[in-house]
Amino acid sequence: MVVSKQKSFVAPQLYKIACVGMNMRSLSEEEAIELVLSILKAAGKPMTTKEIEEETRKRLVQCPDKTPVFLNRLRLKGTIKGQLSAERRGWIWWIEP
Repeated sequence: MVVSKQKSFVAPQLYKIACVGMNMRSLSEEEAIELVLSILKAAGKPMTTKEIEEETRKRLVQCPDKTPVFLNRLRLKGTIKGQLSAERRGWIWWIEP
């Protein structure tokens, strides 16, 4: 891993590589639902799929399916809201207050 000598900074492209090597715990369906709801509630605003994926990676966990598939399943069940956003160039997700 390359670390800058001036600051304790890991280059972004190397951070992704480092994360790939870490063991990510796969969540159960219920755990994943609770996690997604807590992430959206804490954000207090709509989040993109990418932002939600980043939050789950920070916790070293992953959803049972690919994140976009899992989020869409939650949307179809009515657990969360979601829509395509041209402004944010992808899907955004939120929960009703």
